[in-house]
Amino acid sequence: MSQRLGDIFHTGPNSPTRRKVIAVIGSSANDLPESQQRFPYYLGKWIAEENFHLLTGGGPGVMAAASKGFCSVSSRAGVAIGVIPDGKLEGMYPNAWIELPVYTHLEGANPKGMDSRNHINIRSSHVIVAFPGGTGTLAEVELAVEQGPACSIVLCLREKEMIGGLEADDLRRLGIPIVKDLDAIIEFLKTALVQIGV
Repeated sequence: MSQRLGDIFHTGPNSPTRRKVIAVIGSSANDLPESQQRFPYYLGKWIAEENFHLLTGGGPGVMAAASKGFCSVSSRAGVAIGVIPDGKLEGMYPNAWIELPVYTHLEGANPKGMDSRNHINIRSSHVIVAFPGGTGTLAEVELAVEQGPACSIVLCLREKEMIGGLEADDLRRLGIPIVKDLDAIIEFLKTALVQIGV
């Protein structure tokens, strides 16, 4: 036991590199149309192929589609993480593709309040992709904006799609880039990840 404490905690060439975390957020609708599952599914697949971690709220809808796509890549090095709110129906939270469920005591009656797991989702992610959703998704978008430059976020909205009742023009006023297809999402992610050192 002659090794000094400073040596034990010293980071050197053999120290592990923290894998980047990409969050995918959006509608938790259990009956999400296939057309709205397609982009999250293929984005989840891309995240796995690039060996990043995927973080979602762990539930149905967009979260399940992204996690399913992620887990379709058998050679992935990352993990599908789900941050689970308290009081949700078993079987829906976590969804079947969550590999690492993080169970919280947070019910989230106010999606931006201190009892919401949305703070964890945003603060634990390097980059966030938001698809159409309700007030919970809008709260996460607003929390990301409040984080400022430390938090990169892109929205994927096609014609007439909304987040929390707001259309693309309303959301652009928050200063967030909005794209319409998967290729544009991936280009945004590549640029954002280079900027944070990937």
